[in-house]
Amino acid sequence: MVQDEDAILMAQFQKGNKDAFNSLFSKYQKMVFGVIARYINDRSYAEDMTQEVFIRVYKARDKYQPTTQFRYYLFTIVHNLCVNEIRDSSRRKTKTTDFSDDFPLTGARLAKGGGFQDNSEPVSDNLHQQEIRLDVKSAVDSLPDQQRMAIILDKYEGMSYEEIGQTMKQSVPAIKSILWRARQNLKERLKKYIKED
Repeated sequence: MVQDEDAILMAQFQKGNKDAFNSLFSKYQKMVFGVIARYINDRSYAEDMTQEVFIRVYKARDKYQPTTQFRYYLFTIVHNLCVNEIRDSSRRKTKTTDFSDDFPLTGARLAKGGGFQDNSEPVSDNLHQQEIRLDVKSAVDSLPDQQRMAIILDKYEGMSYEEIGQTMKQSVPAIKSILWRARQNLKERLKKYIKED
């Protein structure tokens, strides 16, 4: 049994304390929305899906068992909902949203390994910066479902391999493999931005 702060709040909620649920909602709402919005590329619909995630937590409160940290439990719901939404909705495959503020690529470059590194040389051309952001967003969007989710959780939510594995129900070696393939795909799609040392 895992007894983190969030699991304790869930236990309180199971006993009827709705303020405990509100605390969890306040803590995770923005993070859940960020992951979903990046995954499905539709901010408006991401708001609805965020609500759906917490509705599912609310309805399943009696079934919740603190066998893992609440965060992993929550993001497993997020992951499953996102994957199902993409599979069930072909119209989202062609939709692209500019998350300019979400991608730390102003004055950045793609490293050989597929990660992002700071570039001390400022990029003065705003159109070029926008092109980079949109190309990176398009490259992330093109990844297969598991690779896309793993990259989002890794790069934008800062989760460890272990945390991503818990969320996606995969072993750490499997997550490392998924992320390696994702970085290789990104590297290929974004090779014009890769600087050879």
